[in-house]
Amino acid sequence: MSTGLLPAVRTPTRHRLSDEADRLAYDRYVAARNQYKEEFLDLLESACTDGPVLEVGPGYGGFAALLLARRPVDLRVLCTDPGAVAPLRERLGAAVPVDHWPAGGPLPAPLAGRHPLVYSVHALGECTDPTALLRGAARALAPGGRLLVNDLRRDPDPFILEYTLREMAADDSPDGQYRLRTYLDSLRGAWTGAELRQLLDAAGMADWAVGPDGPMALTVEHHRAT
Repeated sequence: MSTGLLPAVRTPTRHRLSDEADRLAYDRYVAARNQYKEEFLDLLESACTDGPVLEVGPGYGGFAALLLARRPVDLRVLCTDPGAVAPLRERLGAAVPVDHWPAGGPLPAPLAGRHPLVYSVHALGECTDPTALLRGAARALAPGGRLLVNDLRRDPDPFILEYTLREMAADDSPDGQYRLRTYLDSLRGAWTGAELRQLLDAAGMADWAVGPDGPMALTVEHHRAT
């Protein structure tokens, strides 16, 4: 269902990430949006065990650092955008391995089948076929492991959306206008829960769960059988 502010048909996201200045600006934008992911962080923290944890996603915004600030985690990151690898390595330091992974491509062999928890944020809107990313990430799960994927949805609560847009539009600085423009582009490229459900069912992934996470986001969840 359209909110009246967003299109009923998804418009693929095309963020400008062609040079270092673009990538740094987008990194700052995503880092600012991470403040709204507290509930998802709570979920991840509770799901962490003594085993290794894998983050899969574009690599911008430093979400892994937020999890590490809460508790020690044996963590590594796969960035679907190669341009994010170097700045994320600098942010996280040598203790957290960061590598490039083309979404949906073969996982590095040492990573397959060994993680009790795999998670992703800010990744689905970048995908023409999100099922390829989801299947690829799921290959990293150990038996009994859990995959959690969180992102914006294109059918948010219209009242919260309007409030958010008004608040962002009030900042008429160049940075403020960049954040508003990028946020709108991200929303237009987001999937609705119904669209993801249809894609998952068509891909034979009917046992995967899709549900809203607050007024603006959704979470996809999958458990690997033991």
